[in-house]
Amino acid sequence: MKRKRLIIFILLGIFLIGSGIFFSYQNQQQKEKQALLKKEQEEQARYEQIKNNYAKQIKTTKETSLYRLEEEQYQEVGKVKEGMTFLLEPIETLTKDTTYFQLKDTPYYISYDSVTKEESSAEKRYQNYVPFPLKIKTQGNTSFYAQNGTEILTLKESIEAEVIEQTEEYFFISLFDQLLGVKKDQVEETIELPEEPNIATSIPVLNYHFIYLSGDTSCQESICHSEEQIRSHFSYLRDIGAFTLTTTELEKFIKGEIQLPKKSVLITIDDGARAENFIPLLEEYSLHATLFLVTAWYPKETFSSPYLELASHTHNLHTVGVCPGGQGSEIRCLGEEQIQADLKQSREILNNTTAFCYPFYEYNDYAIEQVQKAGFTTGFIGESRNVTTATNPYLIPRYPIQSTTGVSFLESVLDM
Repeated sequence: MKRKRLIIFILLGIFLIGSGIFFSYQNQQQKEKQALLKKEQEEQARYEQIKNNYAKQIKTTKETSLYRLEEEQYQEVGKVKEGMTFLLEPIETLTKDTTYFQLKDTPYYISYDSVTKEESSAEKRYQNYVPFPLKIKTQGNTSFYAQNGTEILTLKESIEAEVIEQTEEYFFISLFDQLLGVKKDQVEETIELPEEPNIATSIPVLNYHFIYLSGDTSCQESICHSEEQIRSHFSYLRDIGAFTLTTTELEKFIKGEIQLPKKSVLITIDDGARAENFIPLLEEYSLHATLFLVTAWYPKETFSSPYLELASHTHNLHTVGVCPGGQGSEIRCLGEEQIQADLKQSREILNNTTAFCYPFYEYNDYAIEQVQKAGFTTGFIGESRNVTTATNPYLIPRYPIQSTTGVSFLESVLDM
């Protein structure tokens, strides 16, 4: 009897041990399956993120590293701040192992998990500038800056590049398909290059007023323009490949901070009456212009277009006969407090523009002083001559365009 019990206990023990081993094996198998499934799910999720984050243009979502591929290893060579955009090299087939994207036309890479797609693309106007006959070589561990002075990336290694723009403190170069500044004290070497012959030595500024669309002949004043006249001017400028400037670019040209190509021109429009009729034509011909707007007379929302810059023509100081002489421009004689309040309001409405146009082309030393005090860095007048690097930035001349002005006049004033 005892023997039977012992045998039963032994068999029971063997059964329990066997069951334990079996269930442990089953449990281990289940865990391995779950781990494999989790890994596959994570890899699939990562692959989906890689696909979602890859695009022709991307933007960094956090501060992240730049890498260079060396001996099949990604070595960190720099840092990039959040919010910087890059163009990417095309990738024919994305896989779960495509964890780094190559930046276009560079040997540098960025991790897929620190970027997102960026649809909008800023206009790269600097690509129209003529580089200076100067190349720089940076030191190692160099910082690069946006034009507002914000540091946006660093590179551990030295690079060479042509100078596209320069200020007292910075050299600006094309890097990562954008204009980035290097402090001059971080430049190891400057290399002189041959002069580029296609440089504008002077630039005309054209001044238009009121456009009347086809069939409307109700205005016979000399500063009224037919649609046919404007189309002939704009067609000519487009066909010769003219570079139509912003007021900031013209200011930089005067200061010698940029070099512009021949056939550069600044188109300006005064007051705001009927100026919205210029917009479809500017967009059709892909030309840029500046509207000097009397902000008390016309709402700025009427003139929304990427092709039209808005600048100040005062808020409400465009009345005839207020001050002695000429047409009586108010900015020549009113009290400082009144003038400053008006100019402050105009600037605030127009996103703190720094470009100003004197009403009726009239100015004196007092007017110039008021414009400077209000924070403007340029002032536009008449006087029918080209702008050069010797031009006073507060007395920028323009050519008043008449209703009878033909294309031959544009040919005569453009630096060809």
